[in-house]
Amino acid sequence: MQNGSRVGRTFFLKKGYIEVGLPTGYYGTDQAALFLRSYPIKSTSSSSSTSTSAKKTTPSSGSAFFVDNLGHVITNYHVIEKCGDKSKIIYNGSEYSAKLIAKDKYLDLALLKADLKNDIYLNISSNPPKKLDKIIAAGYPFGKFLSDDLKFTSGIISSIKGLEDDSTRLQIDAALNPGNSGGPIVNESNGELVAVAVSGLRKDLTESVNFGIKAGQVKVFLESNQIVVNKKKNNKELSELLEEATVYTFCK
Repeated sequence: MQNGSRVGRTFFLKKGYIEVGLPTGYYGTDQAALFLRSYPIKSTSSSSSTSTSAKKTTPSSGSAFFVDNLGHVITNYHVIEKCGDKSKIIYNGSEYSAKLIAKDKYLDLALLKADLKNDIYLNISSNPPKKLDKIIAAGYPFGKFLSDDLKFTSGIISSIKGLEDDSTRLQIDAALNPGNSGGPIVNESNGELVAVAVSGLRKDLTESVNFGIKAGQVKVFLESNQIVVNKKKNNKELSELLEEATVYTFCK
């Protein structure tokens, strides 16, 4: 979040979606106004020049993480959808431009490449997720508006399917908020990636129902775009590993 920006929510409905302050037109479920994910909404203005204000978009921000030591980072497609090649990441206190390398709208994944050499990255789990496995979610809920410190939440894998039996997703009970999108969800015992934070059900109607894109889907996405990821032995504490591998991503 930057000064003057706002976070919008997309509510998926049976006959379309409603994005706060915007018209309708997308995909839906049988449960009205339950499913949401966060992303920027278009600015509105009290000025009579509606055509000008309609073209303005608020800054986008979210979370991302390194998958190798060549500057490749994974985030959600909806985080960078309106950024083009203007995405940036903050790594070790410095801003770096991040080029969009690949995207998958269906999975809601995007691959960015920053011109830097990072030593630490997350290993992608090769084991299928299991219910009751303990997990940690890392990210920047509410962007820099809350603070520039990486935040952690913990929980378990509640289900190995997402909404409407979506086998590309898993369900967790760890808290996710706007800004967590694109952040890693890792196994508490070994720090390996088990999912990418993506969405959740409305908190005024549900409790602790959030979703992540399975690590297996991330691996297929990377392989489909000729990105080879190798596991690296890591002796760092989990908190230190996540601090160095997770980054804030944004565009202005």
